[in-house]
Amino acid sequence: MNAITAIPFIAVALGVATPIAAQEMPETTAPATAAALDNPEVVTVRNISHIELEPGTPIVDETGKIIGTVSKVAGNTIILTDGTDQFEVPITQLYAYTQYGTEHFASRLPRTSMASAR
Repeated sequence: MNAITAIPFIAVALGVATPIAAQEMPETTAPATAAALDNPEVVTVRNISHIELEPGTPIVDETGKIIGTVSKVAGNTIILTDGTDQFEVPITQLYAYTQYGTEHFASRLPRTSMASAR
């Protein structure tokens, strides 16, 4: 083998062939379809912003039971009320989830772990 015919073999051995990033990768996930999202076992979860919360918005626990409603939005602290007491909850402890086409706002903190706002 002379030097000219050896160059292609050396280039491949050194990885000069098509870089991995330029190679086409197979699609591994497909977008969710409406039928898939209607499945009762499918729940989509997302973080929320304080802008989405208005006074009166119900907040539920992990079982879907209402633990209070938004009384006031104070920056990144949300004041919840259960009718008798008020609680401060950081916005980072709240999230939204959608199930059966309905959006709910929920708390990562159980009601017993929330700090009293009074």
